[in-house]
Amino acid sequence: MGFDITVIFPYYNEEQSLGRTLELISQQTHAPKEVIFINSSSTDGSSALIDRWIEQHQRNNSTKYRNVFEHTNTPSSSKNVGIRLAQTEWIAFMDCGLLFPEDWLELQVRYIKESGLDIVSGVCDFKGINVFDNCCLAQTYGYQRKRPVVPSTLLRKSIFEKTGMFLENRRSGYDYVWQINLKDKGIVRGVNSDAVICYNGLSYADSFISLFKKTVEYLKPAVAIQNYYMPYLYVAIAFFLCLSVFLSPMFTVGFFLVYILVRWLAIPTIKSRGFSIFRDYPVAILYMLPVGMVMDFGRLIGIFQGIYFYHLSGNRKNEKEKLGNI
Repeated sequence: MGFDITVIFPYYNEEQSLGRTLELISQQTHAPKEVIFINSSSTDGSSALIDRWIEQHQRNNSTKYRNVFEHTNTPSSSKNVGIRLAQTEWIAFMDCGLLFPEDWLELQVRYIKESGLDIVSGVCDFKGINVFDNCCLAQTYGYQRKRPVVPSTLLRKSIFEKTGMFLENRRSGYDYVWQINLKDKGIVRGVNSDAVICYNGLSYADSFISLFKKTVEYLKPAVAIQNYYMPYLYVAIAFFLCLSVFLSPMFTVGFFLVYILVRWLAIPTIKSRGFSIFRDYPVAILYMLPVGMVMDFGRLIGIFQGIYFYHLSGNRKNEKEKLGNI
């Protein structure tokens, strides 16, 4: 079984991290056949940096490096460009800003050979740089949890003929839909716990402002995804809560007390599988609740923006027409 691999890197304003990314991918013990960087409309010097690196290193490198710009501006669309351009049977995804071991591809190839599967994902070790960052992780992925992710995944390109491509023009949510499509088609995804990646620095957010902006940015594209009803559940809860202020003030008070306990302690503990964040960062007891509340407020704002964008402004129709032409 041959393992010529194309590695796909979407990027947006990654000038600070690209040097490390280029170093790691060029030192892989299983050298990829091709590496495609897809510019997601960067406004910094990322593209020029990649071009200079390719010019300096391509001549003495067996791997073919390409820097592509097709006017995409989201990770999903950029990944789709890479999939279409890949000329090998196997493709792999990685993100700039992530640290991955030099034997990442070797580990994934070995897993594929031993398992006989057509797709395997590695795991991301979610650990923040400070107490605030770790509180954000505890409210989302879980503090010091290792979870399978699309970056680090190795798979046959032909899988996309069965599942379809990633949803176009999505900052988030596209990976969730694609994983559902994998299950619907009966495609088993292996998880290689030995192929561990992590963020190069900040994992989620370092301030309430950046947390709010990121949450809004992530939730807006989560609207209008088929069979994904969480955004509408958030809106329904918010609506009935506002209604209860007038109909049953006591219910509202009770709801807020339960919400505080759930958001402050229950959710971080369940997602982190224990109280380790409060043991490692005692001051997290002060940050955890406001972090969760800012996330929930950002989610509502993002969802309302998404409802307007996809359901009220006509963009949903335009998106469907565009997808129909792919």
